[in-house]
Amino acid sequence: MRILRIVILLVSPALTGGAMLAAQAVERTDVPARGVLRVTFDPRIMTWNDQFTDAGRMKLGAPLTGDTVGGRYIPVVARLEQNVRVASGLSSFVASLGAGLLSVRQERRTYPTTAELGLTSRLSVSLMVPMVRVETRASLQLSNRGANLGVNPLVLNALGARGTDSAFFAQFDMALAQLDQQAAGCAAPPTPCMPRDSSARWHAVRDALHGSVYGVGQTGSPFLPLDSSAAGQAIDTAVARIQQGFLTFAIAGFDTTVALAADTLTGGAFEQILLNPDPNGFGYTSVPFVRNFRYRLGDVELAAKYRVLAGAHYAAAVQALVRLPTGAKDSASDLLRQSIGDHQLDLEGQLTQELSVGPLWLNVAVRAGMQRPGTQVRRVAPWDAFLVPAAATADLRWDPGDYVGVDVAPLVRLASEFAAGFTAGYFTKARDHYAFQSTQDSVALATRMGFATPASVLDQGTAQRWLRLGFAVTYHAPSVEGGFSIEQTVSGAGLVAGATVYRLVLRATRKLF
Repeated sequence: MRILRIVILLVSPALTGGAMLAAQAVERTDVPARGVLRVTFDPRIMTWNDQFTDAGRMKLGAPLTGDTVGGRYIPVVARLEQNVRVASGLSSFVASLGAGLLSVRQERRTYPTTAELGLTSRLSVSLMVPMVRVETRASLQLSNRGANLGVNPLVLNALGARGTDSAFFAQFDMALAQLDQQAAGCAAPPTPCMPRDSSARWHAVRDALHGSVYGVGQTGSPFLPLDSSAAGQAIDTAVARIQQGFLTFAIAGFDTTVALAADTLTGGAFEQILLNPDPNGFGYTSVPFVRNFRYRLGDVELAAKYRVLAGAHYAAAVQALVRLPTGAKDSASDLLRQSIGDHQLDLEGQLTQELSVGPLWLNVAVRAGMQRPGTQVRRVAPWDAFLVPAAATADLRWDPGDYVGVDVAPLVRLASEFAAGFTAGYFTKARDHYAFQSTQDSVALATRMGFATPASVLDQGTAQRWLRLGFAVTYHAPSVEGGFSIEQTVSGAGLVAGATVYRLVLRATRKLF
């Protein structure tokens, strides 16, 4: 997934008519003279704490923020909520881990160094090598105010709790089997049959309780209702009523209770659940609610540029670019992950035009890119599923969407060495497409999760468009150039970071031959 780059390039001796022109705020049309090497270092910083979505602008920490942190962004809690409603008989039960406040700020620093060599007066080739540093600062405050869920005993004491619950379900299943034998002797519906009617209801309660404690498929449930909560007490009452009901059918031997959560969730226990690799945890690789960063090589770019026109007031250039898959791959086991690069082969073409009238300079660049298909490891879940079990991980075929970007930058030369103006950038990208590499992969995922999930669920939110506005100032001297810009994302659709972009540019030239 690529973000449109608004390149803040600076003043240089112009090649049109020998005049000294003001700087531009997008890619320039000029190329170095034959045998001249032009080196540009243009570090940029993007910071954001919210994102644009199809449902509106949303804070990055919204999934774990609010008076009721529950199933809206945590699918396993949503399924638990449905099971508890069946097992307890409380149709209005709303699962809550408590009140939470998750603060997240993300930052991406890119340090690209570009070396451009002039082959002729109109043609140049370039190599851009980016180093990328991504950082996430996060903190979570979790309160037990209003909480009715706690930690599943299987997470903290797997051996003892599993033995207790195994006895409970073994007795429950044996009693149901005896009841089903009695129901088999009933006349066919619609003839009333108490064993058959009771069996249907009690099987539903048993399945809901089993799904609450052990989850579905190979995915466990890290949370359970508190034994002191209304839902916990209702479950105990329902189980006691069922045990009494079995006695009316002369079925004995079911006298244990299911082990529910004893304590509310704490920050330490929540982190343990996030890191726990077994089926009752989420299996993330590190505690996400701290400051962490990665520093890696990004996607290297090779480009060739040709200046088509070079008039006194108008110039145009075309550029062909290849973006190599050299960036480090991000991990599906990083909760608040940021990508270093898309690790795909991208092909891009660009048309740049310049128009100058007196002190005014208008620069327009249009670029379009095609991203080649590849593979990607992802946890298969909707975009708004914040916590997803590790069992949902799959290696998928990935066809990223193509993109188009337009940058406009009108600048005014306020002095012979100084220019200032505005920038505007629009970017749109088609939707990505995910698919399983084989039917067996789809079946394996369904087995692990206990239900089928199409890979196309990941397509949602990958179609993007955004608009950025900002300003730029530039300065030039005979041997060096420099400039600074600030841009803000003012609108977006899909999943787009509400980012502020800071950029500093330094450039120097040297004649080689």
